[in-house]
Amino acid sequence: MIDIIRRQQQTSTQLAVVQNVEQPDATITLTRTALQAITTAGTLITWQSLTRGNMTWSGTGITIPTNGYYLIQTRIATSANVTLFQQIQLNGTNLGYFAATEVTSTYHTGTTMRYLLANDVIRLRLLPSANVNVTQAAENTLAESPFIHVTQLTRVTA
Repeated sequence: MIDIIRRQQQTSTQLAVVQNVEQPDATITLTRTALQAITTAGTLITWQSLTRGNMTWSGTGITIPTNGYYLIQTRIATSANVTLFQQIQLNGTNLGYFAATEVTSTYHTGTTMRYLLANDVIRLRLLPSANVNVTQAAENTLAESPFIHVTQLTRVTA
């Protein structure tokens, strides 16, 4: 009987641990459904389709719901080989580059983490070495693109 009680306590403890797995409070994945021309002067990506998530977005901007650290990942495919610099624009101000393709390619990725405040608006700005198109393809295809994933890693509560 004691063994049964111990096993039940262990099972209860294990279930309690599983119930404490955190889910991000905010996440979003956006893509495009058509080509977009980008120029050497710099171009903001206009997002056209929500793939998954619960954050607010419109056109080029993604609105941050709460203060915290956010992971931003991008995947971009271009119609020709170029070097490509990626930049986050925060509330209209261009921040430093977080990704750069040093060798000409048609496939570009980037990842950055930033502390963001509630109601901040972020945008993705691309600067290619030559005028080119951002191609469009579905998820899980050879050159899926473009995608942006924004996930809240931590949040600050009052």
